[in-house]
Amino acid sequence: MTESGRRHPVVLYIHGESYEWGSGNPYDGSVLASYTEQVIVTINYRLGVLGFLNANVAPETKARMANYGLMDQIAALHWVQQHIALFGGDPENVSLMGQGTGAACVHFLAISPTVIRGLFKRAILLSGSALSSWAVVEDPVFYALKLARAINCTIPEDLLKDNELIVDCLRESTLEELMQIDIQPPTFLSAFGPSVDGVVIKPDFQKDLLSYLGPEFQGFGPLPKKAEHGAPITSNNKYDLLFGVTTSEALWKFAEKDVHQGFEGERRDRIIRTYVRNAYVYHLTEIFYTVVNEYSDWERTVQHPVNTKDACVQALSDAQFVAPLVQTGDLFTLRHTKKPNNPHIAPPPEIEMEPMPKTFFYVFDYQMKDGDYPQKMGSVHGEELPFVFGAALVDGFGHFPKNYTRSEMALSESIVQYFANFARTGNPNGLDHHTRNDTLLPASREKSRFRSLTWDQYDPVHQKYLEIGK
Repeated sequence: MTESGRRHPVVLYIHGESYEWGSGNPYDGSVLASYTEQVIVTINYRLGVLGFLNANVAPETKARMANYGLMDQIAALHWVQQHIALFGGDPENVSLMGQGTGAACVHFLAISPTVIRGLFKRAILLSGSALSSWAVVEDPVFYALKLARAINCTIPEDLLKDNELIVDCLRESTLEELMQIDIQPPTFLSAFGPSVDGVVIKPDFQKDLLSYLGPEFQGFGPLPKKAEHGAPITSNNKYDLLFGVTTSEALWKFAEKDVHQGFEGERRDRIIRTYVRNAYVYHLTEIFYTVVNEYSDWERTVQHPVNTKDACVQALSDAQFVAPLVQTGDLFTLRHTKKPNNPHIAPPPEIEMEPMPKTFFYVFDYQMKDGDYPQKMGSVHGEELPFVFGAALVDGFGHFPKNYTRSEMALSESIVQYFANFARTGNPNGLDHHTRNDTLLPASREKSRFRSLTWDQYDPVHQKYLEIGK
């Protein structure tokens, strides 16, 4: 409890980078905490084989815990509920924020029936969704067996009955032995990450979610069968949602030479064909030609290599980040405003009189002057993080850049306030709640031009978003 006796909103941040490496330690929340009067929590959770090994061949009939990384995050939420009041935080006003793979984790927790109601109230997804093609490992047993063979474990003949023997064998290995094994997944996918285990992530969760959009949007075949004992496949807990993307999400995956010089159509075709082959199951040829046609500038008689590269980056960005997040925004809205087409999802109790959750969408298109990429390339994956964490307000910290212009300070100040308002009330619009004197901030005059902006709510029909840039 603070000296004033007032409890403050809590933001728990789940780091991204990868399902196999990363840390929450570099994300210093002190600037956010001091400027917004909120409690910022960053965590670490198990990654790679320690966090996501899944050898269960039949999670639909034999649920077994496998998503230990997600369980670590759930444990952190329980800890916050029990102890955050001692740090001045309000356990009844917790927002869960993640970026990249961390955002996908936040989405998994928001839809998991294992997460009890009240652990968090709002979700913030920065460039990541559980519906992204890279978000879930479709065949985790394949990678578990590869690891087991590399460690010289005996593979049981009956995997359905004895798959736990694989896990027991791997537990006898040292950490160093496990870390030395390099399991390479297909391009654009993950070897060890969240997967269907029947506990945290239920079978058919994608069909279950997409049933709210109607059969024309499902694309996953028939509706899922009823879960065992009538248990829900996905949660119907209500959360306010703030989500967004950068303009060139996939650019960071390309080598420096490709970024600067581009490449020809033949290379583009190989990249897109690889993505389609690894991300989809049916109609691969039709999807490939549709994507190439949609992202080709047919008005140009000669395609410049840089233009070809830009179109390829845009296609991959849309496929892996933009489209899944827009679909996520649609689902968060529709799940609480219409009856699902799936009869096996329990509707919310009619006696509930809670306000409807609010959803907000942004597109971050600002490119830093001293960024790692040439100007006009667009903002890349993660480029919004220094502004979200307020690094520009204190000339940088940690692994964030150190030099910021006055305009960048003003931009960061506005983003910090938008996010703080959302964490406090579920609406990024509103009065400034910090107590610092604006005249003490170097960007205070420039910030005034952001005060008159209103961030409209997102809905599936109009799909309004806030463009965050110059």
